[in-house]
Amino acid sequence: MTTSAMTRTVPGRQVRSSTFILSVVIALALSHHTGVQAQRPSTDPGTGPWELVEADDVQEVCRLDPELLHQVTMRQDMSFAVVRYGRLCFVSGENASDGPGVSHLYSATKTLGALLTGAIMYQTRDLSAGSFMSGPLREFDRMDEWLDLTALPPRTVINKDATVAHVLAMVGYSDDLAYGQKTHEYDASGRREINQLIRVIDNVVKQDAQRLGSNAVEAKDRLFATLGLEHSRWEVEFFGYSWYGSLLDMARVGQVILRGGVYNGERLADSRYVYNMTHPAFEDGSTRYGYLTWMNNTTCAPRAIHRSYPHGISESSDCADGNCDQQHDVGVWSAAGAGGQYIVGHRGLDMVVVGKNWNDGGSSQLWRAVLPAVVAADPKFMGDEDTFCDAYSMGEYAPDLVKWDNGL
Repeated sequence: MTTSAMTRTVPGRQVRSSTFILSVVIALALSHHTGVQAQRPSTDPGTGPWELVEADDVQEVCRLDPELLHQVTMRQDMSFAVVRYGRLCFVSGENASDGPGVSHLYSATKTLGALLTGAIMYQTRDLSAGSFMSGPLREFDRMDEWLDLTALPPRTVINKDATVAHVLAMVGYSDDLAYGQKTHEYDASGRREINQLIRVIDNVVKQDAQRLGSNAVEAKDRLFATLGLEHSRWEVEFFGYSWYGSLLDMARVGQVILRGGVYNGERLADSRYVYNMTHPAFEDGSTRYGYLTWMNNTTCAPRAIHRSYPHGISESSDCADGNCDQQHDVGVWSAAGAGGQYIVGHRGLDMVVVGKNWNDGGSSQLWRAVLPAVVAADPKFMGDEDTFCDAYSMGEYAPDLVKWDNGL
């Protein structure tokens, strides 16, 4: 189809030039009007209903072009939502509501599992160090401090020297855990190693069952209550793929990660753990995987480059071109489930994007659907996607970066 000079083409839709010009004018006005700023609330939505920003306020409150969001085209079974500055800015799709919109999220469950593990670490941080199966749970605890590795189920493989971090990064099965020798192969079902994290949590929480829960199921239930996940269920024995949840419950999980482990003013996980979770964990195994969480693999988005842990990423193949310097440490991360279930965190934009059934083009398609609305309302780039992408993808533009604890 031939596109006229009065129309610019965006993947999945056409946007009239008049709309584009209007967006530029509004964005320019926002950038010069000190009384109109994108508002960042002091708390997240808590456990109650998440109030949707009024359509007329989306441009001002969320710094997004609502008309461009409304023009996103999807199949009938698809949905997405955008949370920015802690506000629910936009929701679209038949299965976008809570309750009726509960569906299987497949391997997006893994990121939820990493969050639960981090929450248990934080809750047990003050326990006195002890002997076998006692004391606080820590990232670099050996797995054999919490499990008998000689009595693992069939098909489970965990190196005798593996730590909790190794298993969270899916390299714990490697024959050799020395630098440069690790291997990373996706543990889709969880049977190879990550399901054993449930047994670890069981053994940790029973030290203080009244406070932590008697087992991993009760610990999960308490985390769900804290986050207000009222439209979710998760059979934690299947650590990697058994979460059924609503679109907005997905967004709540994304929000606590985006905030570095804080939700509704309460710290749930240590910011250093969340940082490690959302950056390449063992780069010699994979530069695209953190703790049960994927790193950015889309265009027009910054890649996650760990500043130090557990060995310099400058030594990894991902930085063979020497192009590893970033002005802002804002690499994009995602929870990803089969069939296109996504939770995507854009820390530099203070934004979480969630989607269901975006299986055709993956997270790239989801980001490309939202991107024009972001750029059109950006006071610096005012609709210039190419220039925005050049700056944002290189980590040079992070207008909404909020530092976490520990200088992260």
